[in-house]
Amino acid sequence: MEPTRLLVTGFGAFEAVEDNPSGALARALDGERGVVGVLLPVTFRGSAEAFDAALDGMEQRPEVILCSGVHPGSEFRLERRAGAHLGSDRVDNEGETGDVVSGSMGGGEGYLSTDLDLEALAEVMRAGGASNVRVSKDAGGYVCERIYRHALVRGGELGIPTLFLHVPPLGVQSVREQLPPVRALVEALVVGVV
Repeated sequence: MEPTRLLVTGFGAFEAVEDNPSGALARALDGERGVVGVLLPVTFRGSAEAFDAALDGMEQRPEVILCSGVHPGSEFRLERRAGAHLGSDRVDNEGETGDVVSGSMGGGEGYLSTDLDLEALAEVMRAGGASNVRVSKDAGGYVCERIYRHALVRGGELGIPTLFLHVPPLGVQSVREQLPPVRALVEALVVGVV
């Protein structure tokens, strides 16, 4: 039995997004070489609770954490950082805004950043078939930023490198089209290339 090396998270439906490709990708990757894929709820409180339950329930600690979510743009975005305060007044699936967790997300004030080489990982995704990948400093201020901050805190506590990938919506690119570059990213993380 191969040890688990990577925890991949994605989200379910929210607002007008009935089919969230990030959740579909996490489900598709679950069980592949060293990967555990987990679907998180689109809630400020519940996403962190579900993340912790998944992480703490794993038989072996993962060596890398990859969180993902959908954004309205046409590109893949590797997010560099997550802030301590959420800048969005959008409500989650429970009708709450980010105020319920802002300022209490751990890691102190300011931004927490990944230590992974995002430029090299963007190249890996391009080699895997992604035509448009960029590194971003804006995780969106919504539940994606909330879970990225939480994952960076937990990853920091456990010594696990962590990153966040925003994927385009299904109207731009299908899950079938997104899977090869995301799988290339996962493969690079699993084998420790970057």
